[in-house]
Order: sequence, then structure tokens, then C-alpha cells
Amino acid sequence: MSYVNFTDVAAGLESVRIFAEPAAVVIKHNSPSGIALGSLPAQALKRAVAADPESAFGGIIVLNKPLDIQAAKTFAGFKEKNGVLIDVVAAHSITNEAKEFIRTVRKTTGIYTFGNIPKQRSNSTHLRFFDGGFVVQEWDDQIDFSKWNIVTRKKPTFKQRKQMELAWKFIGRIRSNSIIVVDKNLPMTRGIGSGQTSRVRATKIALEQAGKNAKAAILASDSFFPFDDSVKLAAESGIAAIVQQGGSINDQKSIDAANKAGIAMVFTSERKFWH
Repeated sequence: MSYVNFTDVAAGLESVRIFAEPAAVVIKHNSPSGIALGSLPAQALKRAVAADPESAFGGIIVLNKPLDIQAAKTFAGFKEKNGVLIDVVAAHSITNEAKEFIRTVRKTTGIYTFGNIPKQRSNSTHLRFFDGGFVVQEWDDQIDFSKWNIVTRKKPTFKQRKQMELAWKFIGRIRSNSIIVVDKNLPMTRGIGSGQTSRVRATKIALEQAGKNAKAAILASDSFFPFDDSVKLAAESGIAAIVQQGGSINDQKSIDAANKAGIAMVFTSERKFWH
């Protein structure tokens, strides 16, 4: 395990720790390329890689549940089926059977276990160190869905609302500026545009990655849209619902663009920056 591997594992833990159900994330250079949930660890793993197989190459996988033999076989099959090489797999724990299997078929793969990680932190403060000092802030671990406000004529369906809530949980640990596209039905990302200095550029990246899977899907933005360009791009790709912070002086233009396209849009009244 290298320094880069450990920082990637730490980044991956932030993405999956809040979920009670099996959750998996593929991380490259501290940034997720795919996040997914599943009824079983193997299903979550498969979906996380399927979200962006190209970017998964050379990355690591973090799983919030024990890595069992079924998940190990799924993991080992990525290279054979899709040409995806994973450097490290990190999980809550790993069964002896799964460990022996991985060591047999993928000898160079790093295996890391982290044990029980509480969903709620015992320490609410987050420290960031830099030359000459450090800064302290509270962890942004809480989401108040009661503050959400539907701002468009079209209201999200019950299913869309649940997918929007999931998208908001996913986006909270993706480098800002970030835009993500979440599948219309499945609990997985379809496109991630992260770490961009331009929000519309992040939108373009997420939509391009999602491709045809953007149709009827959910788009989330970790802050408000300064202009209506991202909403218009979402409409061109067939996005059905948008969740964003709101609070821009141009909010009405974004609302108008969403209404014109028949998109449901919700304002969260909070941003989800991650630095």
C-alpha cells in the first residue's frame, strides 16, 4: 500500500460510510469515478465499476461491507470481462475464502480492511493542515431533507425524490465543483463531473459520461447554478429532475429553463462543497 493508495482509501470511506446497505465506490486520485449501492456487496461492486469502466482502470475499490467470495469473484472478473485492473480493494473485512481466491487469481492486488466505521462520527470537527497552521470546521455529515423546496411547476415523482436524496448523499464527498448524474431507477451514478473550476464544464463531463443513461435520470449539483446553461444542457440530454442548492441571483432563469423543458427541480437550501 502506497501513500496514494491510503489517501484513496480514506476518500473512498467518506463516500460509503454513511450507508447501511452495501455500498461501493471506485476511487482514482481521491475522486470517485463510480458510486453504487446493492442488495449484496457483489452487486454494489459491479455497479460501481459499471458506472465508468474506463476510469476504473488502475483505481481502487472501497466497500463498506465484508468482502465475501461472491464479491471476490465479481472483483476478480473485472479484468477478464472488461479489461479493468484494480490495484487495491478495501473493505470492512474479508473472508478467508475470498482472500485466498483473490491471492490466487490476482497476486498483485492490495487488500486492506478497516473494521467497523461508525456512520456518525464521535468527533464533529474536521482539521486540515497546511504550512504554518491548520483550519478547523464541523464535518458536514447531516442532511435536512425538510428544507428541500420544489421550485418548478412539475413535481418529482416519489421515485425521483428518492433518487434525488440518494444523489445528494453521493455528491457530498465529491470534489467541488461537482455535478453527478444518478440512474433513473438503480442506486448508482451514471456520470460524475468533479473538481472543475467551471460548473457548466462539470455538467458537460457528467452528461457526456452518462450518455444515453442520462435520459429520464437525475442530475445533482453541489451548489447553485450561476446561470441557466447547465439546466439547458441537462434538458438536451433528457434529464428528468434536478437537485441543487439554489440561491443564485439567476435562479429564476434556471427555473424558467427547467419549466420550459418539463424538468422537476428542487432547491436544498444548502450546498455540498467538498475540498
